[in-house]
Amino acid sequence: MNRITYLFLLMLFGVSLSAQQSFTLEQAIDYGLQNSSQAKLSQLDLADAEGQIKEFKAIGIPKINGTATYRYSPDIPTFIIPDFADPTKTVAAQFGTSNNVDAGLELQALLFDGSFFVGLQAQRLYRKLVLKEAELPKLDIKSNIQKAFLAVLIAERNEGLLQKNIANLQNTLRETKAIYENGFAEKLDVDRLELSLNNLNVEAGKVQRLIELSYNLLKFQMTYPTNEEIQIEGDLDALLAQINIESAASEELDLSMRPELAVIETGEKLAQMNVKRLKAAYLPSLVGFANYNKQLQRNSLFDSDESPWFTVSNIGASLQVPLFDGFDKKAKLQRARIELDKTAIQKRDFERGVTLEVQNAKIAFLNANQTVETTKKSLEMAQQIYDITQIKYKEGVGSSIEVTQAERELYAAQSAQMNALYELLVAKTDLDKALGKL
Repeated sequence: MNRITYLFLLMLFGVSLSAQQSFTLEQAIDYGLQNSSQAKLSQLDLADAEGQIKEFKAIGIPKINGTATYRYSPDIPTFIIPDFADPTKTVAAQFGTSNNVDAGLELQALLFDGSFFVGLQAQRLYRKLVLKEAELPKLDIKSNIQKAFLAVLIAERNEGLLQKNIANLQNTLRETKAIYENGFAEKLDVDRLELSLNNLNVEAGKVQRLIELSYNLLKFQMTYPTNEEIQIEGDLDALLAQINIESAASEELDLSMRPELAVIETGEKLAQMNVKRLKAAYLPSLVGFANYNKQLQRNSLFDSDESPWFTVSNIGASLQVPLFDGFDKKAKLQRARIELDKTAIQKRDFERGVTLEVQNAKIAFLNANQTVETTKKSLEMAQQIYDITQIKYKEGVGSSIEVTQAERELYAAQSAQMNALYELLVAKTDLDKALGKL
């Protein structure tokens, strides 16, 4: 390979490495929050809320309309009027012109409407509700990404453990083959070790596929392109060291940390505002108006010697007093009060539900921690048994069956420990989510 080709391949390799992004847990969560479909939908909901506010404001903004009307009368209207020469008789007379043009401006302005001004306040409150609702999916997004991230760390740790076991078993197999060749071991001992090694290689293949699946799940939760490679940066031991069992178990619930409470309280205020708006609908409403028109009446439309443009204008106000609407507002007010009562019940249910959620999360967290301690002791014991059986076997006072059994127990204890660590981290994530601390 010449130097130019080598440099070219090196450049391509560098490009492929730069295209592969690496994320810490915090970076993965930030990426997911920025690119999730929920975040984009929340932005659209916020834009829609802004549009609704502008739409509602338009009701109170003065409106100007321009009008233009042209009427041609082939037959001018005829009226019967008294004959002024002989009052006992009548004559037919035509009034008007063949061509009539009207052009003008019309202004309307809402001067007072109690329900409008209350509704305007409600629209601003609705915008706050949309902003707070945008926070709701973030808890799930953070929780899902964190769990998927932890699953990758556990799978990679499990792979490292398996590779270590494979390396140890390969050394034992080489030693046993040497002993067998010297006539101090049976062929059955070698076969058992080879079988164990094959089983470990099969498990290693499964873990490799599990790592791939875990990465795919992580990319899905992050809304990361599934056809692009990704790597993570994280220390499983550091994450475990950050867990303070006593502090987490004694953490007090602060409902204000849960975004759902802010949504419910804002919805409660909106329900109260709706009641107030419907009450204000019983008040009179006042609308001001102004009209300015120009009129042209001619038999010959373009004959300037006929009559000129005439001006007609007026200014006034219209007062509307609701007297009886068939109990429409009363029924709407009754429904609004019912909705307010329902919101109060939902708030109480939420408080009770979150309290139970936190209690259950603490129990699950403590159980997971106890499982970790139990599996840790079991692993230490399994390791001791394995080491002793190895020594006994090498000294010729133990059997290969004992070694094989000890290996299985060791591998089972290692797997149980890995699962327990993952369950502990997941339980801590669920507890933080229940407390609103994610």
